[in-house]
Amino acid sequence: MTAAVRVIYVVPVGAEPWAEAELRATAVLEDIQWFFAEEMNRLGHGLKTFDIATAADGSLLFHQIDSPLSQEQFIHASRKQYQARCRSAAKLRGLCDNNDITVYFVEAYSIINGKVSGAQALGWSRNGGEAFLSSLHLKMARREWIGNENGYESEVFDWIDSQPMRRGTLSWNKRGTQLGDVSGAGFGIIAHEVGHSFALPKQEKMRPGRKGPLMGNGCRGMRGYFRPDLTEDRCLLREQDGMVLSHSDLFALRNLKPKSISFSGEVEK
Repeated sequence: MTAAVRVIYVVPVGAEPWAEAELRATAVLEDIQWFFAEEMNRLGHGLKTFDIATAADGSLLFHQIDSPLSQEQFIHASRKQYQARCRSAAKLRGLCDNNDITVYFVEAYSIINGKVSGAQALGWSRNGGEAFLSSLHLKMARREWIGNENGYESEVFDWIDSQPMRRGTLSWNKRGTQLGDVSGAGFGIIAHEVGHSFALPKQEKMRPGRKGPLMGNGCRGMRGYFRPDLTEDRCLLREQDGMVLSHSDLFALRNLKPKSISFSGEVEK
């Protein structure tokens, strides 16, 4: 059976599970499916994309698991420690013996004085393919925000933090100042790390801004994929990426759900 993408949501000791995690992970993966399909088609390979692992009822194969470690032990972990701690939590539940692509979201990050820390994001193609991300990236990737041209200073998003946002809190590493920019970067960072799990190499020479390949700074500009009418940001696959994926057993022509509100003018009220 061909491998598919599944999600493991890790909740450290003392962390409050996010009730929307499964719903939002499903939405993100469905929209990212379309990105890869349309980019592969643009490169001449047809509408090929990855599959999403599903349970018997057709829902995303989503495992919420507890970790015996604290949030701080993830927030202050090195990249190798972060990977090992996610994998260890999954192994305790018997979830590591699987050939699927596994995307881990960890309920661990901190926002202190308007500055984000501990929002890890990394991926690789070993162990079937794995991506490891803080839940903050998932919380930012909101379909309802893609078309929103407002800023977020002084707004309270209680699923992210109980304190009002400061001007640059969600815009670190030049993610953009509008809610639509923030959401696009959330989608893009997740897609970038999932791309690594598909064996796509990082772009070594990084250009400034939010325009270019998914495996470079273009991941910050994925809003331009959804809504090119609202921004000059762009995100795309390179020809070499298309060649890698065209030879991958993970990619094939698939029946996708209709495009979501990410591609429309709808914004969150």
